[in-house]
Amino acid sequence: MSHTTIARDKIRQFSSFSQAFGNQQSFGQFLTAPLNSVSDIRAQAQKKKEVYSPETRKNLVQVWNRQIASYVSESQAENLKLLEDENTFTITTGHQLTLFAGPLYLVYKVLHVVRLAEEFNKSQNDFKAVPVFWMASEDHDFDEVKSAHLFNQKLTWESSQTGPVGRFSMDDFKEIKSQFSAFFEGKETEINELIAISEKADYASYLQEFISKLFADFGVLVLQPDDRELKRAFVPVVLREISSDLANHAVQNMNKLVESAGYKPQAHARDCNLFYLKAGERLRIEPTVSGLAIDGKVYSKEELTALVESEPENFSPNVILRPVYQETILPNLVYVGGGGEMAYWIQLKGVFEVHHTLFPLIQQRVSLQLIDGALKKRMDKLNWPEERYFEHKDDLKKLFLKENDGDDLDLSTLYSEFEALRATMIEKAKSIEATLESFAEAETVRMKKQLESFEQRLVKQLKQRHEQVLQSIDFISERIIPENSLQERYFHWLQFAPGGGYKELLKQIHAEIDPFEAGLIVVDLTKS
Repeated sequence: MSHTTIARDKIRQFSSFSQAFGNQQSFGQFLTAPLNSVSDIRAQAQKKKEVYSPETRKNLVQVWNRQIASYVSESQAENLKLLEDENTFTITTGHQLTLFAGPLYLVYKVLHVVRLAEEFNKSQNDFKAVPVFWMASEDHDFDEVKSAHLFNQKLTWESSQTGPVGRFSMDDFKEIKSQFSAFFEGKETEINELIAISEKADYASYLQEFISKLFADFGVLVLQPDDRELKRAFVPVVLREISSDLANHAVQNMNKLVESAGYKPQAHARDCNLFYLKAGERLRIEPTVSGLAIDGKVYSKEELTALVESEPENFSPNVILRPVYQETILPNLVYVGGGGEMAYWIQLKGVFEVHHTLFPLIQQRVSLQLIDGALKKRMDKLNWPEERYFEHKDDLKKLFLKENDGDDLDLSTLYSEFEALRATMIEKAKSIEATLESFAEAETVRMKKQLESFEQRLVKQLKQRHEQVLQSIDFISERIIPENSLQERYFHWLQFAPGGGYKELLKQIHAEIDPFEAGLIVVDLTKS
């Protein structure tokens, strides 16, 4: 191991919820059970085996083989074969369809489920678990996924398309792919295999192959859930949702518990938590007095039922029902997600109950901070505690100057003397003539501004003396908390594999991940 850890409550970039959820004991009312060790997963496997049908399993494996057959790796093929067995289950994470599979924390999510599956498989012989990445291909928030930060540049896919991002045409993708490829021109590394992936009929198919090949050595199975055959298994949930508002009521009841625990509900439930998909659109299904409306057209429940059964692929769950869809079609034991995801998952236990679906174990993904050679060199010179670097860079500069020139910058005695002088001047003016008090006040205000200007000049001079170190603080801050955000939320993973040889980086990260570590894992890449 080449890492240290920092407790989340020492880092202001983590939300209060994220800081707390590492210890699930206090969240028991929102969970199937707290997940504290791999032994907890075994009990979940027993429960899932009882409710997951052989027909659903057979259909899932057939769909998966169809989706990835042309590029499946040896380890992925082995895991697909394992999934045919009733004692094999999944450990899943998922994400929106981000540009070129960034940023860093997507890698952390995936390798977290890889490590958790490995630990579970080593812990017992009765069950197997395989790692899964669920593509949120029906998400329609393109603005959240269209950009990536790489090598001091912001890459952006410019597209006027709308609707589910996974169904976007690749016609306008050529330019952004060309920009991405240009970074690695002439380099003979693993990145060439990803660059060579041909453009597909839709973006989801392209990214499914991209992520599959990225994690090919780890046996990760990447699923595109926007699939007609998969959605057939979800039809009973869809029909139940259009027939009642039980899910909405379940969320409202759970929200009261969430609020009483001191947290704000993250996801908004509706009377009907479904969308209808058609070319370039994701249309909300709205209950009305006379039926259910889609884009202004009102359907009776009988008409909508017929539509569901004839075209299940066009009915899309919102954030409230997406987890239910996932747990319906997968033999899943654990869902691993970020703090924001965990915050809405704790609203959903009642939704699973009204839709007769087993609620999985849930776990917050690990967070990592990567320290490369250039960053380590500058941090070593400052020799500060690691958690200090998560403060704002201006505060770090002030702290450095105080530590190194504290006596020169300490003007407290001067300010105390000024306050005494100010009081004396005002008192003297009043003793001569009461009307002179305002004059004395104005003069002391002017004098204080001069004193502050004097202090600023001293600070400026000291900054010039330490210009090199202060520039290092800028560099460190821009790598650790770029734009005051965690590194993992900003940089693309190729930032730490500039030559395109990403496989060694993935191996290093995989080796350092402890799926039960609640703190920030600080990885020194120079020692791995």
